[in-house]
Parts: sequence; C-alpha cells; structure tokens
Amino acid sequence: MKIKPWLYALMLTSMSGMAVSAQAVELIQNGDFEIAGQDDYDVVGWQVAEEGVLGSVFRSTSTQSEVTANTTVGAFQGQAYGLLDNYGLASNALYQTFTTSALQSASLTFQLFVNNQHNVEAIDAAGLDYTVDATDQPNQHVRVDVLRANSSPFSTNTQDILQTIYVGGATDVGAVNPYRAFNFDLTSTVSAGGTFVLRFASVANQNSLQLGLDNVSIQGVSAVPEAHTISLMLAGLGMLGWSRRRQSR
Repeated sequence: MKIKPWLYALMLTSMSGMAVSAQAVELIQNGDFEIAGQDDYDVVGWQVAEEGVLGSVFRSTSTQSEVTANTTVGAFQGQAYGLLDNYGLASNALYQTFTTSALQSASLTFQLFVNNQHNVEAIDAAGLDYTVDATDQPNQHVRVDVLRANSSPFSTNTQDILQTIYVGGATDVGAVNPYRAFNFDLTSTVSAGGTFVLRFASVANQNSLQLGLDNVSIQGVSAVPEAHTISLMLAGLGMLGWSRRRQSR
C-alpha cells in the first residue's frame, strides 16, 4: 500500500495537535511543617539562618513562642507551623532551595501572620541588617522573596532577588494577628527551569517581632501528553515507518 504525500502531512499534523494534560508537581518540601525533626529547631526540608543573639527560627506546635513568650495564633491548619521570633536585635531567615525543569506555569501560596510589638512598620535601606543604629535607622519588618541559587539568605541585593513577594509589618492591628492568605504567580520567574531559593525573613532592632508561616506551597505545572495521545502518536509513527519500508522494497 502506498500512502499519498497529502496523507503523510495530515497524519503529522494530527499528531502534532494531539492533546496534552497539565501535570502539577509540588516543589516545596514540608510546607505545612507537620514533619518533625530531631527537635523544634530542626525544621525538616528547610534551612535556617540567624544573626544576632536574641532571635531564633523553629517549628512550633504552641500558641506561645518559646523564644520571647509572646502569644501567637498557632498553626493555621494541622498541629505545626514555622515561626521566626526575636526580641528586637536580630535577623532571621527560613528558606528552601528548589529545582525544577521547564514549566508551563507556577504559583506560590502560603499563610502568613506577623505580630509586631513595636506597632510601627520600619523598612530601612539597610535591608535585613539589624545592626544599623536603632535610633536613626529603625528597621522592623518581614519580607518574602524568590532568590537566585547560592544567594546569601539575608541578601536584599537586586541582583540576587528574582521576585519580591511581600515586604511589610504586622498583618493586622492586634497583638495576636490572624493569618493572611497569599497567592502569587511565579511563572515569569521560574518557567525556564533551574534552581531557586524561596526565602522568608525578618529583621528587628526596635522590639519583638514574630513571623508565622503555614501551608507553604509552590505548584509547578508542566505540559505532559496524555496516555491515549502517546499511544496514538506511537501508532501513527509505526504506520509511517511501515509505509516507508513497503515503498523501499
């Protein structure tokens, strides 16, 4: 049997237009903080950076911080949450490195609360440096960023920051603030694939500050051919190969 050139073209066009299904993959480990480490300061899946002597980063299952004894709202869901807390002379960071292949889309979601005992948001040009003069340069805020791989966990250099998600102070006006839900599109930042760092950080040189996190997730979506599509493509390629062999005899 001889297949006409126009039929070749039709088969190839059909195969190229076959449906693909969107396959979502989770890029963050232990984003709900439910997996416990050896102790509360071993935050599984995450890395911790601390500067100063009056602050810490840990996994908490309590509504009272073991660092400053300040009250928090606790976990948003489940039993545990991530907590960055300090007395007012420290910088803290909780971060995770993730790697992905090329993606069709990507989104970041998380729940966050900030309790600020200073009551006033203060964002200084020094970034996450708590050592600046507390009188002339009050620095009391939190921030969330996507960084280049191997960046310092406290960097605010524009060459290191690929996307800033949040910079600010308390998430409400009370002493014990509720969570706020965040949802951001990361497609333009990570769609080409590579290695990146998701960083949550706080700095305080005025008074105590707590940053709480729960349900941190990055969903990456890649285009993957559906099973029946792959079968049809293989069948079509097989028919083309068979026809070629017949014609060469």
